[in-house]
Amino acid sequence: MDEQFLAENLARLEVALDRLGRSMTSAAVAHMSVVPGPLLSGSQRGVLRALVNRGPCQVSEVAAHLSVTLSAATGLVDRLVKAKLVTRDRDQKDRRVVWVKVTPDGVAALEAAEERRRVALSKIMSNLSNQDLSTLCDILERIDSP
Repeated sequence: MDEQFLAENLARLEVALDRLGRSMTSAAVAHMSVVPGPLLSGSQRGVLRALVNRGPCQVSEVAAHLSVTLSAATGLVDRLVKAKLVTRDRDQKDRRVVWVKVTPDGVAALEAAEERRRVALSKIMSNLSNQDLSTLCDILERIDSP
């Protein structure tokens, strides 16, 4: 691939992805009145999604799942505990072990956040044809595959 072509198109892609991210955030916020619930960061959604899908985890498992440092995962969990979206519970057999568990409010907050994102993404992608959307999905899946 031509280096000039690659550089120009990577710059275009970076701008487009930044714009898409801002549009997603704006559209999700705009739909908060339609789908009420707390505004969650992507990392907070990731923690809640991991806990819903995997069940209770230790903070170290959360960090590994999100590919973040232990201190970053601890900060995320602290904020979610403060918001009453997760709890920390000591293991009954080994009191040194602390489990992070999603609360019913956490499940509801995640569902609301994901619904707002689906609505926002649907609105943003509405100008694409079915074929364009299918092609975009195919390309993104190829990029993210091992």
